[in-house]
Amino acid sequence: MKLRHLPYCFFIILFSCVEPTLVPDKDCNDVIGGDALVDDCGHCTGGTTATTFNEYLGCDSTCQGKQFDCAGECDGNAKRDCNDVCNGTHHLEYFCEESDSSGIALDLNTRTPTCVAETLTGNCNPSTDSCDFVNCEVDIKYIDTVINCQGALPECTQSGECADFLGSKGNLLCDSPNTNCEEFNFDGGDCIDCIGNHFSEELCNNRLGVGCTTGTTEEEYYMVGYGDYCDEDDNELGLNFNCEEWEYEKGDCNSNSRISNTGITKK
Repeated sequence: MKLRHLPYCFFIILFSCVEPTLVPDKDCNDVIGGDALVDDCGHCTGGTTATTFNEYLGCDSTCQGKQFDCAGECDGNAKRDCNDVCNGTHHLEYFCEESDSSGIALDLNTRTPTCVAETLTGNCNPSTDSCDFVNCEVDIKYIDTVINCQGALPECTQSGECADFLGSKGNLLCDSPNTNCEEFNFDGGDCIDCIGNHFSEELCNNRLGVGCTTGTTEEEYYMVGYGDYCDEDDNELGLNFNCEEWEYEKGDCNSNSRISNTGITKK
């Protein structure tokens, strides 16, 4: 072999030792580089395909695309409670510890969700009587008041007038974060649409760019009762106010209308 050929031989030997870069194999869903595999039931699972094998039911192809519940039932309703027991009866409730202060029974600063038995209720859930925390025989201004959804006592003036958390309920305005929780029936139903969706004005403004039930000028456009347009579920959140409880979007929808995106004007 001639010496002038040695450099070429060297590079041929060098690159023959380098592993080639290969295109990743397709998985059983034909996704290049995907992680789906054929399971024990012969179904392609993983990736975006639901697992179909279950120790309780064995191979059941009818459950493809669905999920097994904690009891092993395909598309079942069994759930784990707060103690991680399948179909258990414990639930979360707000509890407060006893207060060390004279004249105060419970310390709101210790308010914590606690897993309790089905028969027990919390001692400082929203809507709990304020007198459970404040000695109302001494501080009478708290009589007939409650703590709000955040577990706070109402603010009171020096003259003895306290904020009324209950006064805004049922006015078809989702205008009170103080009462927008389950214990107050989501502001007395003012924050539940016709099909049972819970919402808040903060959510509406953040996601839709407008309020759902509040606003007073064109610059503060809102969905329900503003103008003549029937917005019925024509929004990113899928909220629908075209029903009798919401006065058919407060008149924006015709009472006989049940068709989305119609833009029907008031009669």
